Amino acid sequence: MNEYILSALIFGLTAGLQPGPLSILVVQQTLERGLFSGIKVSFAPVITDGPIIFAVAVVLTQFKDISLFIGILSLVGGLYLGLLCVKTLQVKEVRFSGSSDTSSSLLTAIKVNFLSPNPYLFWFTVGGTYFALGATNEAIVFVLVFLSSLVLSKIAIALVASKFRESLESRAYLWIMRALGLALGVFAISFLIKSYELLL
Repeated sequence: MNEYILSALIFGLTAGLQPGPLSILVVQQTLERGLFSGIKVSFAPVITDGPIIFAVAVVLTQFKDISLFIGILSLVGGLYLGLLCVKTLQVKEVRFSGSSDTSSSLLTAIKVNFLSPNPYLFWFTVGGTYFALGATNEAIVFVLVFLSSLVLSKIAIALVASKFRESLESRAYLWIMRALGLALGVFAISFLIKSYELLL
């Protein structure tokens, strides 16, 4: 159970702190409409990830011999985490600048998240592996911890943006991202090892 909690926490923090369309919306809404608006946008993943998680659960029930599927899932998940690790470590500076859209809202954030490939890639590879390997209660804990840490990290960005935007582009933030990138690398290796054991 502890492995599920720790993994979900690291994955959620990394996804939440990573600069991207949703993070930009959080910052923009906070600066344009206030902290409450930025916090509202932070909850978009709770709405968008639900249907994706349900789809993953349905797909997993269709497999009678789960070992081969888990092996392939682990391989794809490991490669995906490795790619995220490389991308995170390659970030030289953090910029949240972007075109301001005064019509942005929670609905816009939901659309952005639904159209982003990242939630689908994560839940059908990394998340799906944890679902397949763990018991029902472990899968539930994984989902709750992941979504909580993801949303809370977005709220943290909104809180910082409401006080001083420069902190979001500081070297400290960059080093936090690099540390999380290395953690993703460790998980990528463990997934690839698991895939090797299941497929060979």
